[in-house]
Amino acid sequence: MRIKDIGEERLLKDLAQRFSSAHPRLIKAIGDDTSVSTQKKGMSLLATTDLLIEGTHFISSRTTAYMLGRKSLSISLSDIAAMGGRPLFYLVSVALPPQTKKAFVDELYEGLSACASEFGAHLAGGNTAAAEKIMVSTTVIGEAAPKRVVYRSGAKAGDIIYVTGTLGDSALGLEVLMKNSLSKAMRGRWSQAVKKHLDPTPRMSAGELLAKGGLASAMMDISDGLGLDLERLCAQSRVSAIVERELLPVSNELIGYASGSEETIIRLAVSGGEDYELLFTSPELNSERIRRLAKKLSTPITRIGRITGPEKSRKRVSFIDGSGRPIRIKKTGFVHF
Repeated sequence: MRIKDIGEERLLKDLAQRFSSAHPRLIKAIGDDTSVSTQKKGMSLLATTDLLIEGTHFISSRTTAYMLGRKSLSISLSDIAAMGGRPLFYLVSVALPPQTKKAFVDELYEGLSACASEFGAHLAGGNTAAAEKIMVSTTVIGEAAPKRVVYRSGAKAGDIIYVTGTLGDSALGLEVLMKNSLSKAMRGRWSQAVKKHLDPTPRMSAGELLAKGGLASAMMDISDGLGLDLERLCAQSRVSAIVERELLPVSNELIGYASGSEETIIRLAVSGGEDYELLFTSPELNSERIRRLAKKLSTPITRIGRITGPEKSRKRVSFIDGSGRPIRIKKTGFVHF
């Protein structure tokens, strides 16, 4: 059955019945002009939105509707994690070709719902529209105590630069997907990287605990590539940074794929993007506490460089090799326009 045969009203009614969830602070979800919720006294409201467009951010033949749903919400949840908050509600709007099968929509929302349940977010509303390409837009509303919100602008000279997890796996997964069918890529040697690209995991617990413990002086998630996103953090903090190539955490899968090519490792780990790991800075005196936090979370947190001081030129971020020699980075990340 196609959605043009069902009609918008029946489609929305079915989605509301199947995927709406109760929350004590959600007064009204789907069914009115807006959702209605109560705000907790003394908390700051966080809001973020993301858009995935077929042909630009994903290829339908290289993902499933379920994984597309999960990823659509995960990337917005990652923004909430980067601010040190926790999610409350989410809204999702989808644009679909009229010939889209109802089964695709069901599977998409099942992915959204599974991801939401995993991280404590509740569906509060959204919209549907007809379009030539599939588009999925997610908006997440979250909260954090005002004094615990972590911005990009707090990095200071002498702070250590850290990242969670490993870098470049998502870019590796995309590269493999572009050369193979989905089923072959998911079964192949680089399947873990493919999964990281299609179904990233937002670092909710890490972000919240870093903020709660006052450990992060500045923080953001890595969506467009380490090089470009660190430049953005440094710009907001008005500082410069040095990153040591030898310290960059890369998976054994990426090392194997690169087959000794340093250019490939740097291209994927520094410029690739869509890692959705946390990039943060912290005073050196917190290093032991961060080590203990990583052990508690069973999540690698790796020191990759240092904030060097006030920005002195347009080049805010420098990369060096094991001997301290500068490394030229051809492309720092993904630029949308």
